[in-house]
Amino acid sequence: MTNKVISWLEETEEVFLDDSDDTDADPSYGDPVELRENESDSDISEPTHRSNTSQTSRSRSRSPIAQNSYYLGKDKQTKWYKDAPPRNVRTRQRNIVLRLPGVKQIGRDANSILECWNLFFSNSIIDDIVKYTNIYLDKIRSKYTQQHMVRETSKSEMNALFGLLYLAGVLRSNHLNLDDLWSNDGLSPEYFRAVMPKARFYILLRAMRFDDISTRAQRKQFDKLAAIRSVFEDFVLSCENCYTVGANVTIDEMLEGFRGRCSFRQYIPSKPNKYGIKIQALVDSRTFYTSKMEVYVGTQPDGPYKCENNPASVVKRLIAPISKTGRNITMDNWYNSIPLAIDLLKNHNTTVVGTLRKNKREIPLCFLETKKRQLNSTMFGYDKDILLTSYVPKKNKNVLLISTMHEQANKVSLIQSLKKENQR
Repeated sequence: MTNKVISWLEETEEVFLDDSDDTDADPSYGDPVELRENESDSDISEPTHRSNTSQTSRSRSRSPIAQNSYYLGKDKQTKWYKDAPPRNVRTRQRNIVLRLPGVKQIGRDANSILECWNLFFSNSIIDDIVKYTNIYLDKIRSKYTQQHMVRETSKSEMNALFGLLYLAGVLRSNHLNLDDLWSNDGLSPEYFRAVMPKARFYILLRAMRFDDISTRAQRKQFDKLAAIRSVFEDFVLSCENCYTVGANVTIDEMLEGFRGRCSFRQYIPSKPNKYGIKIQALVDSRTFYTSKMEVYVGTQPDGPYKCENNPASVVKRLIAPISKTGRNITMDNWYNSIPLAIDLLKNHNTTVVGTLRKNKREIPLCFLETKKRQLNSTMFGYDKDILLTSYVPKKNKNVLLISTMHEQANKVSLIQSLKKENQR
């Protein structure tokens, strides 16, 4: 649907309103105009024709009592003005990016592929995996007759195991049977047989652990993610410390395929992997770099890891690395809401562009009506900080979009916003 909106906007020659890089210099939008402290009576006694026209237009378009000058939301309180706010050539503070995007200094010092990999999987993480895997190997060793295959592992052997897993993915062999990968018929790669026996590879995969199995029961009483909590948080912290995301980011969910036993395994039929672990992530829209992640585990038990799972709370936790940096966030209608967009703008200095569900009380009824509207028609509603758009791409179907990044409805800016939404 988003592609249809983009193609329509690119083909039409009509520009709805001129683009603007307005600033916060008009905080009295929708309020009576007051005399500034530095102005005197002489300063306003002979106004220029331009300022007189601007004030007249402003009072006409923003007056709450002006007839038919605004749309009223379903809550009978939210007003969306039909006329756009006045233009201003200065860039608004909300659209100024404060931190330059790119690789941070710790990442610039990495000169090889292995050094780059070690930025995300540090020696401490590998040491912990080796330590916890050996604890589990000691626990299951008595069940095997060939106990030399269940011997303790080492850091070099664990790195070799990770290398074979990467190689299987590169060769698109991750779904093949192990017998096919270790076959000596001349059709299988020799790397797998040269690194370790098939039995050892299987045992290491079975015994790999990311926490102390002997204390997991106690930790699971207040944390459903206890089995991987430490390693996962260290990895996410490394992602934040190595790279600064660009001016535009995306928040969305992804489903990592998994059909094993797990209390918080999700079933989403619309995803390629219908069963798996749901992860909500903050991703750079241009480079697709994942800056922050959060595993959805449902309702946590009472304790230090219990938190709210509503969309607004999830978004505020994910944007912690970019709060107050002037970035723009693109997200779908599950996360997006008008109160959240205003809160992110006021308290976190981040703008929002995204679709909106039709059950929001702030939306006027005329923006939801489709039977009497023409095909490819567009309606705009202006608030002090938000632009509301309703577009009809086909019969009896409309798309709602809100933006705190744009203040004027312009063809070019809308195309860019919808393309960012379509990139996810």
